[in-house]
Amino acid sequence: MDKFEWSVVGFAQTPWRSTVIPDALPILIKWAQQGEPLTYTDLAQELHGHYGHAIKPRKDLYGTVAGGVAQAIQWLSEQWQEPIPPLHTIVINKTTKHPGEGAITIAPAYFVGKKLDTEDDRRAHLREAMEDVFTYPDWDRVARALGATMLAPAAGEKTQGDRDRAIPLPKVQQGGGAESDEHKALKKWIAQHPEELADYGTFSAGTNEKLLSSGDRLDAYFDNGAQRLAVEVKTSQCTEDELQRGVYQAVKYRAVLRAEQKAMRHVPNGEALLMCTRAPSQETRALMKRLQVRFQQTPLEAERD
Repeated sequence: MDKFEWSVVGFAQTPWRSTVIPDALPILIKWAQQGEPLTYTDLAQELHGHYGHAIKPRKDLYGTVAGGVAQAIQWLSEQWQEPIPPLHTIVINKTTKHPGEGAITIAPAYFVGKKLDTEDDRRAHLREAMEDVFTYPDWDRVARALGATMLAPAAGEKTQGDRDRAIPLPKVQQGGGAESDEHKALKKWIAQHPEELADYGTFSAGTNEKLLSSGDRLDAYFDNGAQRLAVEVKTSQCTEDELQRGVYQAVKYRAVLRAEQKAMRHVPNGEALLMCTRAPSQETRALMKRLQVRFQQTPLEAERD
């Protein structure tokens, strides 16, 4: 392939964009390798820090910067005749925590053939696109093809304020004991009470011990044909470590459900919910928020059926 020229990128035709967009590419690749989305404000600050570009007060101008990177990625994908994840989707709005409205239309090739009828569908596919960006193994090859230098991704412990302090990992139980009567009753109860899940969709009665492709068994599982929901239950007698382990289990189940949907070419909207008959500690709530795990407290009577 001949040397890449940014003149093929529609958004890179103004004097400011023609210099800023090429410099944004290595920054976005670095973010992809770090595994976390960042905001338009972050992009403006890094363009200033790494390359000396003045920070524009109107942060919406950086939407076209991310869009120019998107156009370059789509151009390269066409040259290689293979899909490259849409790198621009990891630039998110500071308020909504989602990519901008034009994230799909600015580089539509990646989303061709995917169901985009509703806002929920579009959000699910954008979330899938982000994960594809973070797991894509060939960003160094992309950088070489587009003539970008590589920036070293950050690693190790972050320096953050108190609100983002490290949350200790829970103690891991060695081996599993016999399932308690309370746990059996609780998972049976939630499977028989789908009305408790109205915030997540409309479901009929669920099933217990659903086997996932990973070999994991779900306490309760619901599927209405359009949405899939895994429920991990913990009883009132569980320790805080056990409840926190449930948070990590929910993260895993959500990922596997979405991976199965992706394999079957379904909208990857699988979700996982952690349920318990007691309230979590403040630290456990902080962990749930950081890992975006949904939690619902159920009546104590549910584990006594």
